[in-house]
Amino acid sequence: MLLKQQEFYATLTARWPGLVERVCRLIEDSEKKFSGSNDARPGFLWEHTVLVASLAMRLAKTEKEPQELAVIAALFHDAGKFVGGRYHRSERSEEEEASRLARQVLVEAGLEMAEVGHVVRALQSLYSDGKRRNRIADIIHDADFLSKFGLVGVANFFVKSTLRGRNMESAIMNYLSKELTYASVLPMNMRTDSARKLAARKSAETLRFYKSFLAELKESHGMSFRVRTAELKRPGRPARRIAVQYVVPAVCGSCGGSWDAELRTAKGLKCEQLEAAVRCVSCGAGHDISFCLPEIA
Repeated sequence: MLLKQQEFYATLTARWPGLVERVCRLIEDSEKKFSGSNDARPGFLWEHTVLVASLAMRLAKTEKEPQELAVIAALFHDAGKFVGGRYHRSERSEEEEASRLARQVLVEAGLEMAEVGHVVRALQSLYSDGKRRNRIADIIHDADFLSKFGLVGVANFFVKSTLRGRNMESAIMNYLSKELTYASVLPMNMRTDSARKLAARKSAETLRFYKSFLAELKESHGMSFRVRTAELKRPGRPARRIAVQYVVPAVCGSCGGSWDAELRTAKGLKCEQLEAAVRCVSCGAGHDISFCLPEIA
């Protein structure tokens, strides 16, 4: 990622020299400690962070919110993901860890306490139930989701799959269902008007690509998958429903049988989750699919 070509880099560096580089080192060091890598090249998490920061600046400008504070919050939004070289294994949420790191770094960088407070509150309220939302948090939320869709988002899905040791079949069967579900409701999952406009285009691009991708896999490699849609009732009052999309092979690879799926929702640590048990009706072979459902649908 060519950092110095990013619009936000010059803006932040003019006021707080070295701040962006310090956040970069913090994130890079935590990811490398987690992965055990000594690679000098930028990692996936920092590349994602830069993309979110760039989108946050664009959204903040359109929404007439403080661009510098939105970008700084975006730079820290995943800073707590690998604290201590571990992934989500602390009693504290990653947003709490991110806000703790942001407070420490930003005070040392010379930001005014009011500015630090704005960033910290945005990070703490980002994905936490019961926290009052604020506009910066809404912008970071939208930028984070937008970064994962469209053609760049599709590319990052496969990059992440490779980094985590998944082959193509594993990525499709276990993780593509989440991508399709989120892409289908992406505009409704946005909190800002400007993000909804971008989301409509990214949603269409994403769904069009995956449809063509699955069709070509069948044609050129004989790998045939089907995308099924199911409507689930979500808890709460008033009752809500959400359409989820999940991917299954056309037939069971073990016996050629057909598939049955039992879908339900469950309360996870940070979200309401889809729990899907996909089983062959003939031989019982199958797999499970689990992911956080979109907030808004």
